[in-house]
Amino acid sequence: MPAPSIRPVRGLALALVLAGGPACGGDDDDNLPVAEPAALPPRPGAARQSQEETARAGVDALLATPSPATLLAVLGQGHLVARGLLGRHTLKVTAEFSLTPVEPVRPAVDAPVLLAQKVVDELELQWAAGPEEPVRFYLSQHTDQHRGREVMVLDEKAYTRMLHRGWHVRPLDADLHLRWLDEAQRSVHDVVELAAPALAVAAVEEGDTVRVTLSLADPSARTPVTPSAAPGREWREKAEITAVEGTLTLERATGLWQTAEIRVGYGVRDELERALVGETHLTGTAARAPELQIQAPEHVLPLPERVRYESERRRLLDGLAGT
Repeated sequence: MPAPSIRPVRGLALALVLAGGPACGGDDDDNLPVAEPAALPPRPGAARQSQEETARAGVDALLATPSPATLLAVLGQGHLVARGLLGRHTLKVTAEFSLTPVEPVRPAVDAPVLLAQKVVDELELQWAAGPEEPVRFYLSQHTDQHRGREVMVLDEKAYTRMLHRGWHVRPLDADLHLRWLDEAQRSVHDVVELAAPALAVAAVEEGDTVRVTLSLADPSARTPVTPSAAPGREWREKAEITAVEGTLTLERATGLWQTAEIRVGYGVRDELERALVGETHLTGTAARAPELQIQAPEHVLPLPERVRYESERRRLLDGLAGT
């Protein structure tokens, strides 16, 4: 098994662009997820009531039986639910990832190089639309490795830019942004999921909130790992969780997380059985922001489009037809 590379968890994926184009290019574009059909936004009235009832039932189950499963069920709510229950809101997450060899390794011919790695990833979301209003949001992500992107959607237009580059604009003609909004909302879920095989959960109701405390479970009480079908996550099956500590606050009425600080330590081995130790540390806040407003960038260029000639189009279509 190769050593797991330091990559943000799903909720912090670097690809914060819409559909991909010349203005959105970069090394990460080869790993962009495939867009999935998006669910319709929640409607006011009965739909919202149903969401609230489901959320309360999830929190009730967590309070009655605190466990990794009941906590993950509450944290698994996506962006569509969050925006339906919260309306205008902000979300900020900082995650630090490190992976270090247990013993120094000298480079050798025909052997993978084993080096210490560390990434600090910062994400910010400003959702500025009410339940019945058109989509308006700003989403940014930057790392200390000089990588980053920003995306803004206003008035059916998508604005994007890479770090240290100018803004480009094009009509909003895809819903791929819903994937990244979901990933931002579920960032806390993903770190808890990493710790789940060795996680002990305690939950207590405190007025309008629920405080959840995370710790390392006794070996006899640990949860078996369910193999992951997602590419790039197979290493978790063999990882040994060595440390867990954290505190979450959830809104009692909705189950949506408000604050989070989680630290997870683990040990893994690479394909040559060389030992590494890793740590993930996440802090985050999410809160309603009734007065939130977003302004379009001042200096914007149209997104460049490549002209595809008829012969090239035929070759591309023939290739797709043959797959």
